[in-house]
Amino acid sequence: MPHEADGAGLSTLLWLICIYWNLVWFTQRLTALGQAGNGEAAEQAAGDQAKLKQGASALSATVSCRAAASMREILERDGGASLEAFVERALASYEAVVTAFDAGDRDALSRLLAPDVYDAFSETIALREEQGEEAMETLFSRIEPEIVDARIEEERMEVSIRFISESFKLPRRAAGLFFRNVSSPLHGIEIWTFARNSTVRDDGWRIVATQAEGR
Repeated sequence: MPHEADGAGLSTLLWLICIYWNLVWFTQRLTALGQAGNGEAAEQAAGDQAKLKQGASALSATVSCRAAASMREILERDGGASLEAFVERALASYEAVVTAFDAGDRDALSRLLAPDVYDAFSETIALREEQGEEAMETLFSRIEPEIVDARIEEERMEVSIRFISESFKLPRRAAGLFFRNVSSPLHGIEIWTFARNSTVRDDGWRIVATQAEGR
């Protein structure tokens, strides 16, 4: 009996040692995986930071050489706005005008366009309504803005932006949007000129000219 007890005790001890080393191995494995995960996270963070730097460089490159000097002064007169903020506002205005034109919203257009440009847009809307054309909506898949010119003439500031876009036309009806007869991708290049008076505080940027540009 004592020999059997000693054998059982030795088996139990060996079993406990085996469990112990398995636990040690498992703990070390978890630690290694955690360190690898932290390394991957660090690499991802470094990659994201590099992308942000690339994005900032790409945005600063959206100003042509001949417009760069005037744009610095225009941004100072425009309340110290950053180039990024200025381009974002111009892009928002561009999309808003296209949306309002599609919808025939003359009130929205009148707030964004200079009077002569508004008259041209309004006449086109009226002609479209007279001919009973089906209402359409523009869905942009890509817009690339580039400031190609900037001018200051006394209190008047003008900035011309080239918009290179890819879009689709979708039919719209009173019941809502129907995704049928969607157009093939439409590629457009237009130069829109924005202007404002720097001495009038409430005088916002308005579109004073639009011009299609061939590829």
